[in-house]
Amino acid sequence: MIKATYTTTDKTHIEIIEFIKKRKEKNPSYKVIDLGGGLNGWSADIVDLIIDINVPDSPSTLQMDICDESNYQKILNFVAANGLFDYCICTHTLEDLYNPFLPLKYMPRIAHAGVITMPTIMDELSPVQSLSWNGYIHHRWMFDFLDGKLFIIPKIKSLEAFLGVKMSRIKGTEIKFEWERNIPYDVFMRNYLGPDLRTVASELNKVVQRLNAQARGVYFFRNRHTRSARILMRLVRFVRMKVGIKL
Repeated sequence: MIKATYTTTDKTHIEIIEFIKKRKEKNPSYKVIDLGGGLNGWSADIVDLIIDINVPDSPSTLQMDICDESNYQKILNFVAANGLFDYCICTHTLEDLYNPFLPLKYMPRIAHAGVITMPTIMDELSPVQSLSWNGYIHHRWMFDFLDGKLFIIPKIKSLEAFLGVKMSRIKGTEIKFEWERNIPYDVFMRNYLGPDLRTVASELNKVVQRLNAQARGVYFFRNRHTRSARILMRLVRFVRMKVGIKL
């Protein structure tokens, strides 16, 4: 089971901290793990174990590459000895990873429930860092909620070229997924962008329509796969090169 909420990072942190503190007050043995939370450490006061590639092995931290499946034996051994965690935090982590599918696979194996957060697609399609690119330079994936699942789209320029975003009627710049027992997810075109441009464009257009119908209605599709559009872009590129304007 999974549900999604559009919110903000500050609000999410406050809600998670309050939620876990209340749980620990009722049950002092309530155990919480943070997957990938070693960088800013906002959860350090409420969790029992932080897993990250940049932390040492200690009573409160476990050094792990969560993109490498062989590394998961460390946490599986810990769970086998101590039992499942009650709650798993994974905030602003999956969008950074080259392999976010391993954490999605293993989180239900190490905890009963948890929370996952990341920027919305709207943020990833906006110049939040620079006018030269959209979104955050270190992010590899975009996420939304579709058909009751966490939906993943590769964050690459060729796909972004088809996607546009309107001014949102909702102020949330973060999407929060709350899951229990399992994490249903789907990947755009099963992570295979082919066999041709027309197919990819058609499938992405369908996703945009479904997202708008089911969620916030803030996205639009730019029809850039037609022959006339490609010819026009080539002409613009040629003119820019001739007048010395760099792309």
